[in-house]
Amino acid sequence: MSNTLNCVIAGLGRIGSTLEKDPLREKPASHAGAIDKHPLTVLTAGADPDEKRRDEFAADWDGVRTYENPIEMIRVEKPQIMHIASWTETHPKLLQAALDEGIPVIVCEKPLADSLEKIRTVMESARSSSSCVMVNHERRFSHDYRSVRKIIRNRKLGRLHSVSARLFMGRKRPVEQVVYHDGTHMLDIIQFLTGKKLIIRNAIGNAVKKGGSLHIHANAGKSTVNLEISGGRDHLVFELDLSFTSGRIRIGNGTYEVWESSESPYYTGFRSLVLKQGSWEGKTGYFSGMMDHAVSLALNPARKNKSSLEDGYAVLELIRNILEFPGIG
Repeated sequence: MSNTLNCVIAGLGRIGSTLEKDPLREKPASHAGAIDKHPLTVLTAGADPDEKRRDEFAADWDGVRTYENPIEMIRVEKPQIMHIASWTETHPKLLQAALDEGIPVIVCEKPLADSLEKIRTVMESARSSSSCVMVNHERRFSHDYRSVRKIIRNRKLGRLHSVSARLFMGRKRPVEQVVYHDGTHMLDIIQFLTGKKLIIRNAIGNAVKKGGSLHIHANAGKSTVNLEISGGRDHLVFELDLSFTSGRIRIGNGTYEVWESSESPYYTGFRSLVLKQGSWEGKTGYFSGMMDHAVSLALNPARKNKSSLEDGYAVLELIRNILEFPGIG
C-alpha cells in the first residue's frame, strides 16, 4: 500500500509548509513535509488567502492544487485527513466546516482558539460527529519526551517531586501572546509527562500584555510545578527541569540530560548526581510521529486519540485560569 490517504492543508505558512526549507531543523518540520514523507499519505491540495504563499506552496510540492478558500478546498477535495495550520482566530470556523463535511481525521494546530468561548460550539459539534479531531501538541509524539514519560511512569529515578520550567521568547514580545503560542506546548507537555491535571495555586504577572514576566506555581498530582514565562532575552528557551528522588532530567529545545544518584566522588557518606546521558541520540520524530498517529486514526477510528480535542480545550482552560488570576497585570 502507498499513497492511500488524501491530505489537504489550510494555512501555507511556516508550520504548514515553509519550515521544511529550514536547513537546521529536523525533517519533517511541517505538515506538508510530514504528509509527503509518509508512505500511506499523499498531499493533494493546500489553501491560503495569500497568493504568494499559494504560489510558493505549488512550486515546493509538485502536482498539488491550491485554493484561496479552504472551505471550498475541503468540499472539492473531500480529503481523509485535513491539517489546519492557519492563524489561530480561523481555527474554530475551519474546524466546524471540517466537522460539517465529515472529514475522518482533522489535525489542528495549537491553540484551538484564542478564547474558550470561541471553541465551545465546535466542542459540542464534535461530540456528535464521526470525525476525529487531533491537536498538534507535537511534543506528545516526540521520542525524547515519550522517553521521559516512561521514566516517570516506571519510577526509574524514584518519585517525581518537582518540575521547574522556563519559556523565554524574545525581548519585547507580549507575555500573554507567548502563553498562547508556545505556552500551550509547555502546559500540555507538563500534563502529558506527569499524567496529572495542573492545578494552579498562584500566578504573578507583570506587564503581561507587554514584554513583562509571568510566574506560575502549580501542582500536578503530588509534584510541585514552577513555571516562568518572560521576555527580556534575545534567545529562545523552552526547558523543563524535573527532580526525582534519585535523579534529575533536563529536557527542552536542544536539551536532553539524565542524571542519576550515586555515591558521591566529592563528599564521604553522601550521594551526588552523575550525568548518565548528555544528549538525545537520533531523531526525535516529532512531526513524523504526529503523522503516524493521524494515519492510524484514519485507518482505525476506534483507536485512542493521543492528543484529543479535549486535551486542547484543557490547555485553553489553564490559560484562562492563569491570565484571570488575581494579581496578573
